[in-house]
Amino acid sequence: MFRIPFLLAISAMVIACTPADSGAVANGDPCQVGENALTEGNADEAITAFEACLNSADLEPGEEAVIHTRLGGAYLYEQRFDEALQAFNLAYAIAETRGVAFDNAYIRRNRGIARLMTGDADGALTDLEIAVQEMSDDISTQLNLGRTYDQLGRQAEAVVAYQNVTRLEPDWPSGWINLSAAFLEMGMNEQAIDQARRAVELNPESGYSLNALCWALVADEQYATALPLCEQAVAAEPESGAIVHSLASALEGVGRMDEARQLFADAYELMPDSETLENDYLRTRAENQ
Repeated sequence: MFRIPFLLAISAMVIACTPADSGAVANGDPCQVGENALTEGNADEAITAFEACLNSADLEPGEEAVIHTRLGGAYLYEQRFDEALQAFNLAYAIAETRGVAFDNAYIRRNRGIARLMTGDADGALTDLEIAVQEMSDDISTQLNLGRTYDQLGRQAEAVVAYQNVTRLEPDWPSGWINLSAAFLEMGMNEQAIDQARRAVELNPESGYSLNALCWALVADEQYATALPLCEQAVAAEPESGAIVHSLASALEGVGRMDEARQLFADAYELMPDSETLENDYLRTRAENQ
């Protein structure tokens, strides 16, 4: 079953940086400038300062490892995932080769996110399962653990992680959206519809919430019920190929094929890297020839 990419706003709530270890950060400039910038949420300034710190300061191995984790956290916030992973891996390499103990759950979580976002779901799972043992109530750990289980096809475990997200942040629509999508992957359509309704109740103007319910109803073949929700979702997010695809699917379900065919083409144009959108575009175009 096609999964709509509901997690577009993940960086807005996920990327917190590692807490400072006592005595681990140099007191002078530029190391302290980076620390101050990170505390203030200025990741771009923190990156510049920490890079200068690593290039200019005479750091002990433990200090150097921690600065690399700070730099990784700043890169992560800026969605520079490859660079974030390199920074975290350097920190662990320094720790291993120089006998430094600095590991903690926040570092594990952040490296897990970097691994997930660079395509290493197995590595992400290793880090996130370690992190969640100490931070079971950390929403970003649970959210990314759910995403990792999703990618590994472990849907029942993804459902549990997303249920933890909704427990921790019941007023956050994306938690219910993710939970709905996970239930859909398990073929549990009724539960998926119920969770998507919660998202719409929380944010009835959101194209992503509306699309979650639209897509759950389409998956359950309730096309006529889905159609107005799909139309509202596209009106709110007209540049989302996934959401346009949902509307096309609803239109196809109610037999309005001319409109559906055009929207399948539009969806594919907006999201050409999606195999599912490409297949539906080619299928419906071929049917018309």
